[in-house]
Amino acid sequence: MKLHPLSGVWNALGRGVNVGSFGFFLGMMGVAAMDGPILLVFGLAALGFVLGVGYGAAYYLVFEYELTTETFDVTSGVLNRQHREIPFHRIQNIDVTQSLGKRLFGVAVLTVETAGGGSTEITLDFVSEEKAAWLQSTVRDRKRAAGGDDTTVTEDTDTTIDTDQSPRPLFELQSSELAVLAVAFLRPGAFFIALFGVPLMADLGSSLLLSIARPFGGPEQLSVSTLSPDSAIVLALVGIPLVIAGAWVVSALVTVVEYFGFKLGRAGEDLVYQRGLLQRYSGTIPVEKVQSLTITEPVLARPLGYAGLSVETAGYAPGQANEQGSQSAIPLSNRSRVFELAHEIEPFEDPTFVRLPKRARRRYFAQYLLVVGGLIAVGYLLSQVLGGFTLWYLPAVVLPITPIAAHYKWKHRGYHVGEEHVAFRTGYWRRTTQIVPYYRLQAVFTSRTIFQRRLGLATLTVDIASSTTLGGNSPTAYDINSDTADRLYTLLGERLQRTL
Repeated sequence: MKLHPLSGVWNALGRGVNVGSFGFFLGMMGVAAMDGPILLVFGLAALGFVLGVGYGAAYYLVFEYELTTETFDVTSGVLNRQHREIPFHRIQNIDVTQSLGKRLFGVAVLTVETAGGGSTEITLDFVSEEKAAWLQSTVRDRKRAAGGDDTTVTEDTDTTIDTDQSPRPLFELQSSELAVLAVAFLRPGAFFIALFGVPLMADLGSSLLLSIARPFGGPEQLSVSTLSPDSAIVLALVGIPLVIAGAWVVSALVTVVEYFGFKLGRAGEDLVYQRGLLQRYSGTIPVEKVQSLTITEPVLARPLGYAGLSVETAGYAPGQANEQGSQSAIPLSNRSRVFELAHEIEPFEDPTFVRLPKRARRRYFAQYLLVVGGLIAVGYLLSQVLGGFTLWYLPAVVLPITPIAAHYKWKHRGYHVGEEHVAFRTGYWRRTTQIVPYYRLQAVFTSRTIFQRRLGLATLTVDIASSTTLGGNSPTAYDINSDTADRLYTLLGERLQRTL
């Protein structure tokens, strides 16, 4: 089978422009070095364009893909021919992406990821929407057939007889839920966009910042020569809320664009979803690859009874550039609905969390006191060096809330050990509950800092086969009794062996 003809046109023109540009710069260097004729520049550019177009067209003509009864085959390459055969049982995800431009032309990009892989195995650019949908469903069916599910495939690569032709609908994100999702989740990357991404907004923000800060001792203008330490602090105190507000708006817009029209269904043993306003994305979550479930409850959504559900899968997670291994099953919905779907993916008993010992709360209070005290000390030292710096004591304003912050950090941490699963909870602003079945455990280990040892505390961490854990997000029970940590270390190891 061939790609859509637009693929040949796009590939030929793209390579033509690239090689032609190289010829243009090569000609410019030749003219400058040897004082050659200017026609050399345009001649090399034209020659490069023709060669690039020819190579791009040839690449399109020789590129072929085929579905056999057992493998997904791709043949490519002009000078260096490549032939790849990927067995269906190794395929983890087959996903379809449509940018706004591709949607106008009725084409899409299809990518194939394999279990345990760290990159895309196959990319089919410019596939028609109908062909992309057919490939996605057919590969999913044959993958199930390779795993022994009730699916029948024929020798004809364009024919599949399946007992479950269309995904069973599970969830559809409502407009009200999308609105709450946009407000409740603040994306860290939105701060950079708010600060540097829109120059016009930056100019408007600077004017607004000066007008608000001026009555409180802020500078008349943003100039290093007229900016005193005190006025800089006033600017920071006024500017931080403005940046947060701007980031919140940017984050909300990005969330709406990303999760607009989110739908989730189930096809056999796979969860399938689609989402996106400008760029439409359709993906698969293989249930058999799920390592853990994470239920997220942002502080703004908790009073409304909303939560989100994501799953950790083994290996690479396409479409989640900043969250490899983590995919959203339900962006946000009623908490009971979230738990209902979570139980369908992985049956588990509702966790009853054990709180941390109270001395852990004293530890958090001491940590906050040390941070505030350190800021005051640094500020005082700077005030002795820098003239005009008299607001060194400002960090002391937050001292009254440090015991409250310590209490809520302690209150929202805990762990649960069930018969078949272990669960961990942490976080106040974005409380997360991670549920891990024992048969998914890879390793269990404990750690004790010097300060934890003085209080008889320890941290217990379990490792699962998910790339997300490589970023430091492994399921963890923080600041539990040392004796409890040792006991759980042995118990979890025993239950892992029991499930194998």
